Amino acid sequence: DKGFTEDQIMLADSNFFSFFSFVLLEGNKDEVLRGPNKVVITEDAAKKYFNYQGQGDTAPLGKIMLVGTSGRACEVTGIAKNPPSNSHFTFNILESMETWKGSKDTYWTSNNVYTYYKVKPNADPHLQPKFDALVDKYVGPEIQQFIGISIDEFRKQGGAYSFKYEKLTDIHLKSTFAEQVSPNGNIQYLYIFGAIGVFIIAIACINFMNLATARSANRAKEVGIRKTVGALRGRLIAQFFSESILYALFSLLVAILVIWLVLPAFNQLSGKTIGAGSLLSLPFILGMALLVLLVGLGAGVYPALYLTSFQPVEVLKGKIRAGFKSGGVRSTLVVLQFTISIALIISTMVVFQQLKLLQNKNLGFAKENVLVIDNVNKLGTAREAFKNTLAQHKGIIGVSYSQSVPPLINNSSVYRPLGEKAEDILFWVNRVDQDHIPTMKMKMVEGRNFSKDIASDSNAVILNEAAMKLIGWDNIEDKEIGEYEDGGGIGKRMKVVGVVKDFNFESLKQKVKPFLLFYRPESSMISIRLDGNDIQNTVRFIGQQWKTLSNNAPFDYVFV
Repeated sequence: DKGFTEDQIMLADSNFFSFFSFVLLEGNKDEVLRGPNKVVITEDAAKKYFNYQGQGDTAPLGKIMLVGTSGRACEVTGIAKNPPSNSHFTFNILESMETWKGSKDTYWTSNNVYTYYKVKPNADPHLQPKFDALVDKYVGPEIQQFIGISIDEFRKQGGAYSFKYEKLTDIHLKSTFAEQVSPNGNIQYLYIFGAIGVFIIAIACINFMNLATARSANRAKEVGIRKTVGALRGRLIAQFFSESILYALFSLLVAILVIWLVLPAFNQLSGKTIGAGSLLSLPFILGMALLVLLVGLGAGVYPALYLTSFQPVEVLKGKIRAGFKSGGVRSTLVVLQFTISIALIISTMVVFQQLKLLQNKNLGFAKENVLVIDNVNKLGTAREAFKNTLAQHKGIIGVSYSQSVPPLINNSSVYRPLGEKAEDILFWVNRVDQDHIPTMKMKMVEGRNFSKDIASDSNAVILNEAAMKLIGWDNIEDKEIGEYEDGGGIGKRMKVVGVVKDFNFESLKQKVKPFLLFYRPESSMISIRLDGNDIQNTVRFIGQQWKTLSNNAPFDYVFV
């Protein structure tokens, strides 16, 4: 009687727990994923589904879970320790790879899995020449079969196909590949934030030096008296360094307290899962000790050397006071401090303008107040009833079924615009119903939208402006796009009925790519545009209708 939507479920080979270092608490690591319809669940998933009591509780083993829209029966064969949050990938459920019929696909051009390989000690890890040979030997014949040209001709036309690899530990911060198994970081951001941290500490150190030297008149008498009674300069330098290091240590303790207080809010804001326990880790403690030492010495070096250089006689006669006001070093430090501050302020203004651009940029569609449900297969035959019920609600102004919703569109395929200069082009693709363009508030610049009353629209296509420009068409009159069929040649010919204004479906760093919209009203994702008034009650209404028509399936949604 329990149903959940899992967004961290993965298919894995039978050698998963032997290959990786994830810990299996219950079950035989060589058998838990061997054969179809077997699942390994984490501790958290076991608690959620089977009230798991902790290591040693084998009650979940042998239980049956119904997975997927069709309710595929899978046996629980193992319980894994929760993966660490900073792992290359994390999971709640692992399903045996053999369960999926796609794992037995014999085509080399089926790129549906991530492949990991280990290199023997002292072996050359760079295998690109071997991968290139595999492409020529196995992928080449398939290209010939599918699109009717050799791989050499394919490359001459600007096509490319290759297998690429990268070191596992480089992926999170250094990878340049899209569609990784989990979202990437960017090492450049670490360098930027690190540099900002160094600059802020430098400003603090300069402040300390200036304040210390500004108080020189008071400390000078102290130094003069100490020297008079026999204090060595080395001892005085050590005293000043000790003071600055103690200041840095006290500041560190205050900073750690502040971090501990604001860490939950920071994690929520940034989407990170940094635990307070990391503040007690040995690397952090050693790093902070080194930082205190460096900051203390850096901030104290000038006051220590400057103040201990005074001659006792001149200090006690009051002759040293006049020299404090013309300190060239202090002036230099002030200029440096203001230079760094101005640079940081300018950088902040630039970042603010970038964020303002991201928030206000016309993306070619309206992203506000669009609720998306992506498991509409749970509705079964009630899809149309669900859509019609929502469309009649006063708080809903548009409902649409589609394969994807921007900005999460990553489906692409090769099609051929038909005509005198026919050539193959890689298009990004979405399959939508007749309400998608108005629901997303996209703009038609030529032709018309799809219509459920025109039967021929099942073979119709709408292009974006980037596609028209790349193809070189001035208008869409009598224009067609060809779809390949197995064995080569053009199969289905689709009539171009309209052109939609370019819209961003990737990062704004990317130029808008050529795009095709096909008419497929039976697509698996639903977008619901709310009017923005009383959103809470409108969402509650959608949830109630969903529960009723989906046989009580989980109501999981996101806003674009």
